[in-house]
Amino acid sequence: MATDDSWRRFTTDEEAAAALPEPSLTDPVSVGIMFVTALEDPIGRRRDLELLITPESANAWGDFTEAAAGLATIEDQGFGSIADEAVGALDVRYFKILRGVPDGYKVLDDQIIDAAAIVTLVWRPEFGQWMVHAMGDYVRPEHVPRTA
Repeated sequence: MATDDSWRRFTTDEEAAAALPEPSLTDPVSVGIMFVTALEDPIGRRRDLELLITPESANAWGDFTEAAAGLATIEDQGFGSIADEAVGALDVRYFKILRGVPDGYKVLDDQIIDAAAIVTLVWRPEFGQWMVHAMGDYVRPEHVPRTA
């Protein structure tokens, strides 16, 4: 569980969509959203997924169908609006996938957010982008391939 004070309830999905970051490989939230969105069609979007993951994790992802199946079990998905920094590692971030979010919202005061899954991202300067290393539980920085 993580404390996240960056949420507020929106009245429409359009308002929630307008609050999302512009797609950018230099924004960990944007990369998290692109990755999860591409997992909706892992066969058709395989090349996109391959460009978003760390080279070191490629074998673990396989053809992405297992990750897609796991993601599909999360009902009414929502996403964190920030990617939490790992303690002591500014180049590792955690993007939250939430369960039971039928429409966009943002909590204005501190609230415990119980994530259904965590996407672990790492800044890779040699690629000039944030990259996904794992999805599931938090991966500690010392277990993430870091070059920053």
